[in-house]
Amino acid sequence: MNFKHNLLAIAIAIILAFFVGYGIEVFHDSPERTDFCPEVYEVIDEKACMEAGGIWNADHAPKGERGFCSNKIQCHKPYEDARESHDKVVFIVSLIAGVIAILIGMNLKHDSISRGLSIGGVFLLLYGTMRYWTHANDILKFVLLGIALAILLWIGIKKLK
Repeated sequence: MNFKHNLLAIAIAIILAFFVGYGIEVFHDSPERTDFCPEVYEVIDEKACMEAGGIWNADHAPKGERGFCSNKIQCHKPYEDARESHDKVVFIVSLIAGVIAILIGMNLKHDSISRGLSIGGVFLLLYGTMRYWTHANDILKFVLLGIALAILLWIGIKKLK
């Protein structure tokens, strides 16, 4: 393959990954921390801090300061739960789109398009897995890696003779 074909394959791979990633965000917004935890860190007054829904920390202030405002601990758990739920959607959609892109890429006769779709599919598998990886337990991680390895081995055996 010449330079132009390689460039096209790389461009297809990158744009495919961005297309699917942004498509997920269009139809399933990422949770915003500020929807769960108000912006209170710039508040410098105890009364304003309380009105904003924060906690005034006078006892833990650096030496020479009166105190500082921080979020209540309770706001972080709902945000983390919403983020985990969103990351699961990203994982599932990216996994499905990635596998489909790899399978289509392996069956096309156009080298640069085939390579681009296949590499883009791998990018999507990586993207979805990285987004959900911190939320998955060790058993799920092991199973996911095993499934990915089995699929790649199957593709290698069946399609790359």
